[in-house]
Amino acid sequence: MKKLFSISLLLCAASAYAQDTYMNEQMLNNSDDVIGTSRYVGMGGALGALGADMSVISWNPAGIGLYRKGDVALTFGGLWNKNRIKEENRGAGTFDQIGVVFNFKTESDVCPYVNFAVNYQKKKNFFSNFYADSDLNYPLNISQMDQLAELASYGYGTNRNLTGLAIDNKALTSYTDDEGKLRYSNKYYGDYNTYTHHSDGSLRGWDFNVSTNIMNRAFLGLTFGVDNIDYNAWTNYFEASHFIDDNDVEHKGDYSIWNDYNVTGYGFNFKLGGIVLPFEDNSFRVGFAIESPTWYKLKSSVWMNYADETQNPIEISKSVESYLPFNIKTPWKFRASMGSTVSNKFAWDVDYEYASYKNMTQRYPYDDSFSGEKDIAMNDHMYENLKGVHTIRAGVEVRPITPLAFRLGYNFSTSPYEKNANFDQILINSASMDYITRTNYMITKPTHILSLGAGYRWKKFYFDLAYKIRHQKADFYAFDDSFTSPDTDFSTANPDLMNVRLEPVPVDLTRHSITCTLGIKF
Repeated sequence: MKKLFSISLLLCAASAYAQDTYMNEQMLNNSDDVIGTSRYVGMGGALGALGADMSVISWNPAGIGLYRKGDVALTFGGLWNKNRIKEENRGAGTFDQIGVVFNFKTESDVCPYVNFAVNYQKKKNFFSNFYADSDLNYPLNISQMDQLAELASYGYGTNRNLTGLAIDNKALTSYTDDEGKLRYSNKYYGDYNTYTHHSDGSLRGWDFNVSTNIMNRAFLGLTFGVDNIDYNAWTNYFEASHFIDDNDVEHKGDYSIWNDYNVTGYGFNFKLGGIVLPFEDNSFRVGFAIESPTWYKLKSSVWMNYADETQNPIEISKSVESYLPFNIKTPWKFRASMGSTVSNKFAWDVDYEYASYKNMTQRYPYDDSFSGEKDIAMNDHMYENLKGVHTIRAGVEVRPITPLAFRLGYNFSTSPYEKNANFDQILINSASMDYITRTNYMITKPTHILSLGAGYRWKKFYFDLAYKIRHQKADFYAFDDSFTSPDTDFSTANPDLMNVRLEPVPVDLTRHSITCTLGIKF
């Protein structure tokens, strides 16, 4: 048996773990969650027309213009995943928001108020656990090594990626074809695999707003946002496999791959919004907002370990980190909303957002700039596999008595992935493929969010609570099965397995959260 010695891989030029379609979307798509004040969460984030809440600063800046008093608020709480893994806690505490609104009265009948606001708020929480296992299409016994062999035959193996590591440790068998070209094949039969994932950190931002009131019939607002990202994750891929030698003796070939990675950085964007009351003496209003792309300057670090699980004890060598700067530009976002109030006893709001995530772009910066060399191949892959996301938010608020409010909200966000999304690395002629340390990918499905809330006002003080359940499922693939397509080395050697498809493992990403907001009007 040829052993797979435990070794750490130094990624000295680029770390592709966070630089592909799936990681970019799952880190930077914040259309599929609602985080902010408890009133905002309780209403399902549907305050684009009603306004007068701190968290609308990043959704519709004009909502700050509806304030008639100053406001200070902070929000904290906790969240927990439906899934549990033994290595990590199921839940975590959160600090979601803190901000202030300053209200200034003017002597003008045309513009009676001008407001300024500053707000810190989480936009996406990365805390997640999930575990997936598969029988690898038993009894067909295809393996991750089948994909790595195909990549190696196409020259994708380097001393900085997973394919090269498999070559160096003789996990793949080399041979010369009829044309004298060096090719690789896999001798292992995959029995089953498991994948464990834990991530934490958040996408959060500071928003700075100026807004105004025009004759109490129109409200305009402008927000400048500075976002910060801190993404941390570790993953473990284990595959139980075997091979049969020339004497028909079966040998174990179990192995595991550990990845530990981090992405940090910041970005900036602008939001412009308006709210109009089209009918005199009627509280019905419509809102609109547009958010510019966020221009991110990011840096990733990756550590990888590839270990032979047949050794006892399993040797884990010292880890090595590397760093790579890269830039991402997210898509434009367009929002529309409408809402109304009835005698200060009932309020409703419905919002809509569209964001074309297929238009995200990735670059490698010159020096320390936000521009740089485009990764054309990866940008094309994002364009082909991602699509526009439609988000609908709806919320109602009922006040049975003046100081007490009850809220109900719902949020629906479509999947950002095309139906036939894939991760065929051979077709991605990107430099990042020379450094990629994984084969797995996950296609998330539509997101449903249901929220409940309550609030109480006493003089200048207010206290709000909200509960949110975010329900989302996904299809997890340990590796891509494109190596079974016609005209590949694998299909030539295994014609009976041509076009065999690896069944995805269903993953439940459901998460619960509770938040509390404390505030003072002044």
